[in-house]
Amino acid sequence: MSLLQYSMFQDVFFPTGESDGEGKAGGGDLQLQKLVRYAPTLTTDIRSTLLVFFDLETTGLDDALDEIVEIGAQKYLGGELVGEWSTLVCPKQVISAQASKISGITQEMLHGQPSIETVLPQFLQWMQGGILVAHNATFDIGFVREAGLRLGMGIEWPVLCTLKMARSLLPALERKNLDTLAQYYGLQFEARHRSIGDVKVTAEVFHRLLEKEAEDLETWQDFQEYRVL
Repeated sequence: MSLLQYSMFQDVFFPTGESDGEGKAGGGDLQLQKLVRYAPTLTTDIRSTLLVFFDLETTGLDDALDEIVEIGAQKYLGGELVGEWSTLVCPKQVISAQASKISGITQEMLHGQPSIETVLPQFLQWMQGGILVAHNATFDIGFVREAGLRLGMGIEWPVLCTLKMARSLLPALERKNLDTLAQYYGLQFEARHRSIGDVKVTAEVFHRLLEKEAEDLETWQDFQEYRVL
């Protein structure tokens, strides 16, 4: 049996319509939704399987209200870099002044960029078969899932969080943000708070953890406490 047990774009039906007052959808209509998911086996070897490191920049901090403006990602297989993917995304709303100040991404930079309707399916196809990894992954996967729901896609994908790993495996560090971890491991940012720059550091942090603090962890089962989905 293949270790890659996933089903991209499985069709699932969900009821639509207003509630009839008893918690049931009225009208009996069904809406076709795509379910995008991947489920690695618990015996999957983390060091030899496909890992997809990713990071987002957004218009704000609320995944239910704000939108993605940049996605950056790298693929690693057996510890070797095998792919890189990065794009700006044109949102339907204006990027907040605070978000623009942090990332350096301006509204002008987003004009003419592809929409999330184009970008998200491309990203989901590009990452298929891989376990996602991000720093503070709850934030990033939250935006991906919300964007998917807006496009009629339910996304169920395994995600590892390097922040959760650092909190557990590096208790002596006072802070566990990406800047602190970069300093701890002697890493330099190509571009802080730009997706691909943060992705590269996140990948390095993860592999440094594997070399030392997490050297005894081998399979997907061993990493369950560090996942967010």
